[in-house]
Amino acid sequence: MPCIGKARLDGSEKVVLVSMGIAWPNGISIDYEENKLYWCDARTDKIERIDLETGRNREMVLSGSNVDMFSVAVFGAYIYWSDRAHANGSVRRGHKNDATEMVTMRTGLGVNLKEVKIFNRVREKGTNVCAKDNGGCKQLCLYRGNSRRSCACAHGYLADDGVTCLRHEGYLLYSGRTILKSIHLSDETNLNSPIRPYENPHYFKNIIALAFDYSQRRKGTNRIFYSDAHFGNIQLVNDNWEDRQVIVESKYNNLILSSLVEMSIMWITREIIVVIACSNYIFLEFIFKNKYDYIIQLPKC
Repeated sequence: MPCIGKARLDGSEKVVLVSMGIAWPNGISIDYEENKLYWCDARTDKIERIDLETGRNREMVLSGSNVDMFSVAVFGAYIYWSDRAHANGSVRRGHKNDATEMVTMRTGLGVNLKEVKIFNRVREKGTNVCAKDNGGCKQLCLYRGNSRRSCACAHGYLADDGVTCLRHEGYLLYSGRTILKSIHLSDETNLNSPIRPYENPHYFKNIIALAFDYSQRRKGTNRIFYSDAHFGNIQLVNDNWEDRQVIVESKYNNLILSSLVEMSIMWITREIIVVIACSNYIFLEFIFKNKYDYIIQLPKC
């Protein structure tokens, strides 16, 4: 059910402007000078426009055959569009009231050519309540018109005051080789991660084991311990991704910590238990206050 619509920045007041006669409306652009909305359809091979506010006065600007128009941009007296079927990928230009006399600006850009956008400083005009002190919002300030705004949270959830963002009580943390991400424990439909992902190629090369210290008393942060098989060490970072440090360097020429398979924390004693697999033994290594205490060697399973 393809359509073109509009809504406030917080998703409210949704209105469908176009729902008939479109199939693949890939490109969309606003003519700020004449208050028009342009779009191009890669299925119907047309560029059309309507009144921005009402959705009325629909007009066809350009129609072609043997074209593959993917995106459109409007600036001044001209429209610009990408055509993946022309000359192995082209960017073309025509007058917005009569685009039949077109000019090809670039060719040979490839069949994967997609979006075009116009950058010009004179287009940035006006201000709104979010411009001053982020509208009082802790994270995101979303303008709603008429000097109104609503706050939102990129991560965490909005407090009752409608301004502050609170941290979730718990979440599932998981690692890729080079990144740490999180998902909600009970609301699988919420794709907004509880904490922002963290990726740093200088410190993350091959993350294996994770341990999470959620009993920290310091306001706002918990501690994440992780092993990296590439560096052969155990590192610590707060879950706001600050204060990263290496707490354990391998005592075994990287052989053992490269094989670290599990790590957890004993909450009563505040000890970190590290389980390491090697060819002849499985080691249980207790680390207390970032120091080695003792090693227990268990027979191979």
